[in-house]
Amino acid sequence: MPNLENNLVSQREDWYREKPDYIDRMTTRSSKYLYHIVEEIEARGMPTELALLPFVESAFNPQAVSVAKATGMWQFMPATGRDFDLKQNAFRDDRRDIQASTRAALDYLQRLYNQFGDW
Repeated sequence: MPNLENNLVSQREDWYREKPDYIDRMTTRSSKYLYHIVEEIEARGMPTELALLPFVESAFNPQAVSVAKATGMWQFMPATGRDFDLKQNAFRDDRRDIQASTRAALDYLQRLYNQFGDW
């Protein structure tokens, strides 16, 4: 990854540094999912660092919902979820399904890589 030393990164580092309890909760929650995510990433030959995106997106909370209505651990918007075959109806929302949303997220990240040539 490129050198990320800038004011925004420093601000985010300070924010996380000031919340050790939050980091502990995220780390504990992530332990349920990281093995599966890393296994999928390695099988696809993708950068392992991608497994940490849900730390930022949702704190590894599969039930997370943003103010913009992005949902799940990978924070899929409704239309993007549908584009990647994540079913959403009154009975189920695959954006909250760990395996389905991880598959879709990695498909999406691969598409972006193919389009832009950079992770």
